[in-house]
Amino acid sequence: MMNLGIKTIDRICLVLVISMSLACGYWVINQAIKKQKQVRQENEIISKGIVELESAEVNFDHFNMLLLDTKKQLESLDKIVPEVVNIGEVFTEIDFLMKKRKITLLSLQPQPKVEEELYAKIPVRLSFKGSFVDIYHFLYDLETMDRMLVAENMNITRNNLDEKCQAELTASVYQRQME
Repeated sequence: MMNLGIKTIDRICLVLVISMSLACGYWVINQAIKKQKQVRQENEIISKGIVELESAEVNFDHFNMLLLDTKKQLESLDKIVPEVVNIGEVFTEIDFLMKKRKITLLSLQPQPKVEEELYAKIPVRLSFKGSFVDIYHFLYDLETMDRMLVAENMNITRNNLDEKCQAELTASVYQRQME
């Protein structure tokens, strides 16, 4: 057997301690690097999640705006072509427009309702007198009023240049069919 001296044993112990210290240091650093890499990956996942969440919020706001716009359009459509026509209100509005344009109503005759697949129309025959310009403006008023009223047939006559025009108008008021 070999005789080892104290110096040699000290050197061997020192080498073992340094080796163990380096191995432990390497292991600790390696674990720290792995942990840091894991934290970085988790942060990236969280960042992507935040970006997706922000995008979803923007899309949600956009869809809410579209929904509000669609509701407004539906309300507008409901005014223009309602499910139930209050023909009395339509006649009142026609009367108001005629008085506004200084037109004299001679007769007003509602006709039988015509049913279609998605809507129904109620033809109305009007006979009235007024100046040509007033009749023109009255027709424009009918076309631009809140309710859909479509002029289907019109006949304007005047016997003398001194007289007012007499007009016969058939117009239809529309309503949606209830589902």
